Amino acid sequence: MKRAYRHWSRDEVVREIRNLAERGLPLNAGHVARSSPALAYAARKYLGGWERAVAAAGLDYEKIRRKNFWSRQRILARIRELAGEGKPLHVSHAERSYRGLVGAAAVRYGSWGQAIRAAGLDYTKIKRQREWSKKVIVRELRRLRREGVDLSTTTEVRKKCRVLHAAAVRYFGSWAAAMRAARLERLLDK
Repeated sequence: MKRAYRHWSRDEVVREIRNLAERGLPLNAGHVARSSPALAYAARKYLGGWERAVAAAGLDYEKIRRKNFWSRQRILARIRELAGEGKPLHVSHAERSYRGLVGAAAVRYGSWGQAIRAAGLDYTKIKRQREWSKKVIVRELRRLRREGVDLSTTTEVRKKCRVLHAAAVRYFGSWAAAMRAARLERLLDK
């Protein structure tokens, strides 16, 4: 079966955008890129981009745009607003609740944490994940030993201290190496 290809021109792109608008179909860039990639491509080729093509068709793209445009200032203002409302800002919650904001923050600031800091907030007080280092891991191992936690088998440790075990393996290469660094290797011989 032979496939029919449409020949595009600047006028054809503008005409098709007006046709889609008259039919009440979504004209935001993401939708058009998925539903009519040839039109999106032709708009870039003949008019320099989708927004310019929509403007050439006599439409206001700001009214069509589905996604919020997140400038650096808007990102910081929204973070401060959420913090002022007492909303949780740790990354796991933010990714579920403020998805567009988190994505924009990552693009504009490099990460959600950096955007939080740029907003003047202390991310160490907001985030839920613990900062690990070799020193912190050794201190935690010794504390757990003093509390009587069985550190001799990784199976028990994984059940009770999964995050510590993962950090120890990441920083020391193995659980045994972390235990040696904490001078607790004698416990491994049990």
